[in-house]
Amino acid sequence: MPMDFIASGATARIAGFICEFDEQALSAECIASAAGNVLDTLGAMVAGGKQDVVRSLERALPPLSQEGVVWLTMPWSARRYRADDAAVVLGAASHALDYDDVSMICVCHPSAPVLSAMLAAIGCGVVPAQSSGRALTGRAFIAAYCLGTEVMIRVGQAMGLRHYELGFHATATLGNLGATAAIARLAGLGTAQTAHAMAIAASMAGGLRSNFGTMVKPLHVGLAAANGVRAVQLARAGIEGAADIFESGGFLRAFSGGATDNWPAGLVLGAPFALQQPGFEQKRYPCCYLLHKIIEATLALRREHGVVLDDVKEVLVRMPRGGTQPLNHPFARTGLHGKFSAPYAVVASLVDGCINLASFQDAAVLRRGVQSRLADVVVIEEGTASNEGSDLGKGPVTVDITLRNGRLLSKTISLSPGSSADPITCEQLKDKWIDCFAHGLPQVGSAQARALFEQGMRLGQMAEIKSWLACLFGP
Repeated sequence: MPMDFIASGATARIAGFICEFDEQALSAECIASAAGNVLDTLGAMVAGGKQDVVRSLERALPPLSQEGVVWLTMPWSARRYRADDAAVVLGAASHALDYDDVSMICVCHPSAPVLSAMLAAIGCGVVPAQSSGRALTGRAFIAAYCLGTEVMIRVGQAMGLRHYELGFHATATLGNLGATAAIARLAGLGTAQTAHAMAIAASMAGGLRSNFGTMVKPLHVGLAAANGVRAVQLARAGIEGAADIFESGGFLRAFSGGATDNWPAGLVLGAPFALQQPGFEQKRYPCCYLLHKIIEATLALRREHGVVLDDVKEVLVRMPRGGTQPLNHPFARTGLHGKFSAPYAVVASLVDGCINLASFQDAAVLRRGVQSRLADVVVIEEGTASNEGSDLGKGPVTVDITLRNGRLLSKTISLSPGSSADPITCEQLKDKWIDCFAHGLPQVGSAQARALFEQGMRLGQMAEIKSWLACLFGP
């Protein structure tokens, strides 16, 4: 396609942003934030590698054995896969525990599909770790990551919250686009080929919230990552798509249910990057992010008043309008259900005084003393509806506990846990990383895990990224 065929419009602006952005324009603060989010996601991926969904995928996807095929080895199983299958496995692992970061701008997990696709593409030679005698630098890697997550989030922002309300899993639908953008950048595609790749990815988009609390939710991330790999490969091979996929009658209209038909005039890519302002929310708890304020409030009441479950008659949870949409398993019966259950989050917080990886084992959810109290937790929505995911993220959550003696205890959490307003510190992030390695790769000792983390925090300064990645995935 001639370059001038996509000379204007949202599609051209997106493709131009991906291809023409100067990586030297990234601020030191943006690079540091990106490195922290990359490590946060890699830790979640390592911990998720031993989950049932990943084991099932590894049974379904035949490992490679042919000589001469470029492949990537999974760090938790030593199995090797071609690029698109590797992306499926890595993506599912990164989201299997629901421990990866969030952007409430469009209610999605931005890093998981983008980073999984990048690792698969680099590891399997879709994007060479070295070309023309030049190694892939940490800064170039971070630039692609920033561009991919930015495209993903801003397309979601353009559609508004209506996309999520319709029942789409935004991480899946938008993850295709973010993964494609990042790999197109790493692969050095031109503007026209990048526009084709984005059009291909747009037609691959799918994923439903109805599958929350099942293995399909993390599979969504794997499929999105794999679609990013495939879209770039197809565009590079000459497959052409629409040059106006983000204009009137295209992706925005279809996936917003007709609520949006054009790119908003004031929405500019990278000014600033969503990664930097307002930043991504990093998780303290391995469950749906809309449970985190509920957990914080309940744990605070337990800590401040010494309240335990036996003292409690009933609990009322008050959430902002739309806050219950992903919480589709109030009467959780499995660990996966528990990740999307407000009653379970409250009861488990009161029983155990903490929420961690062990909280979402089936046995923890099925405890008789837990199951018998789920019906005593009522969840309601308050306030007016908004078309902005960021409004949902900022909305306060209140937990009201009525004790058996008639006393009422109440706690409201307004700051979003793990956000820039209530951030995870570098030390807490390191502890999370080490804990994730202990869960997923126990053979890697804490000292080695700590060293990998400290090296990774200097990702933006690495002259070549291949050696550090080889420490995680093998050569």
